[in-house]
Amino acid sequence: MNRCITLFSFSLFSVASLLGFNTAIQAQTVIFAESMGVPSATTVVTTYSGWQNTGALIFSNGEQAASADVRTTNPSAGYTNASGGGNVFYTGTSATNAGGFSIEGINVAAFRNLTLDFAYRKESSSAFPNFSVDYWNGTAWVNLGNTAAALFNEAANAAVGWYPAKTITLPAAAQINGLKLRFVRNTGGTVTIRIDDVVLTGTPAVVGSCGTNVTVSSSVTASCGPTSVNLSVVSGPLVPGASWVWYSGSCGGTRVGTGATLAGVPVSATTSFFVRSEGGSCGTTRPCETVRVTVTPIPVMSVEVLGDTSLIPGKTTTLIATANPASTGLVYTWRKDGVVVNGATGSSITVGIDDLGTYTVSALTATGCSATSPGRRITAAASEQAWISPNPTNGPFKVRYYSRATAFNFQRILYIYDQQGRLVFSRNYAITGPYSSMDVDFSGMSKGIYYVFIGKTVGERIAVGKLVVQ
Repeated sequence: MNRCITLFSFSLFSVASLLGFNTAIQAQTVIFAESMGVPSATTVVTTYSGWQNTGALIFSNGEQAASADVRTTNPSAGYTNASGGGNVFYTGTSATNAGGFSIEGINVAAFRNLTLDFAYRKESSSAFPNFSVDYWNGTAWVNLGNTAAALFNEAANAAVGWYPAKTITLPAAAQINGLKLRFVRNTGGTVTIRIDDVVLTGTPAVVGSCGTNVTVSSSVTASCGPTSVNLSVVSGPLVPGASWVWYSGSCGGTRVGTGATLAGVPVSATTSFFVRSEGGSCGTTRPCETVRVTVTPIPVMSVEVLGDTSLIPGKTTTLIATANPASTGLVYTWRKDGVVVNGATGSSITVGIDDLGTYTVSALTATGCSATSPGRRITAAASEQAWISPNPTNGPFKVRYYSRATAFNFQRILYIYDQQGRLVFSRNYAITGPYSSMDVDFSGMSKGIYYVFIGKTVGERIAVGKLVVQ
């Protein structure tokens, strides 16, 4: 580890001489060089702390299922300025054990023409490992090379030993603050590999402007209720000393933050955000660009009950949708036990004994925002009365009697006698609710008075009522 290369140093020299590559490569600025340090013992990369750039960069396993490790066996040699200390080793003993090593937290936003070099130890004299090199573009990992032809200069039958890998050119999408580089021995195959002396180079970006041709945006421009947004501005590089400054309300108003991007900015009401370049030769008087985030208030919905919440046959109650704050133009949807009530689109709904359940109402605003109320439960009130309706009747009628059972999987028996005591009707009915309807049709029966008996078993009478047929 004899190299004296400082992270983000701007001293210019040829990276070709660093690893013994073709000297025709144009000299660039070394952004960082990593020689892996000298571990005191074999250590996985996720716990090792002896990196050359410890404290300046982040080292991990590149989100892989397994980690490479750092060790001192077979130190690098045979190329110019080989560090000869520790190296990163990838096991090849398991065809399903992917090993990873990554260098993260690299700020290359001020560099262009990025190139990546590293040295590797060929561990087999007949084959190359299943290896790949990737970079992080701020959103996802992107492959830079995963074949021997893309990564290595030697033939598959080249002797075991250390070699400089091919120089890899990174695309413009890598020119970010937060670049990551990942070296992975992929699943499949059993050939091992070691790497050392990773070097990233680039040319400093041209001096920027004060934000010409700016594009400013928000991840959310319309929201139902309070939200959080990511604000961003896209342009060429700023002049030295300048930065993007964000405001809300007005240009130069309430300061929100600085930087080309702001993540997780809370917005509770419709707000205009402003941004301009400040500092350096840009000063603090340049005009702002703006983006507007529209927030539609969502009313808090509730259900009020006009009447009783416990019903008996023949009695109804009215449920009323209430919005706070009050709002006009709302479109309502009522649900009973989570199922939409067909045709119930008004601000109220009337329910009876056959409509027991838990009711909610949702309201849709003109801008497409919706809110749903807590539930209101309508139940049955206990009664010992036999309910017959309509009574008098000239044909069909219903008989109801309260059941306290919580699981309605039993039957009741209905007996009807005329005034002479003759049984003119009997039937078993399945009970499915507190006041299940036992439907009868006396359209062909003689006019007169009839007696209705309700039982749970044959011959039992738990309730009686009088029916008039007209």
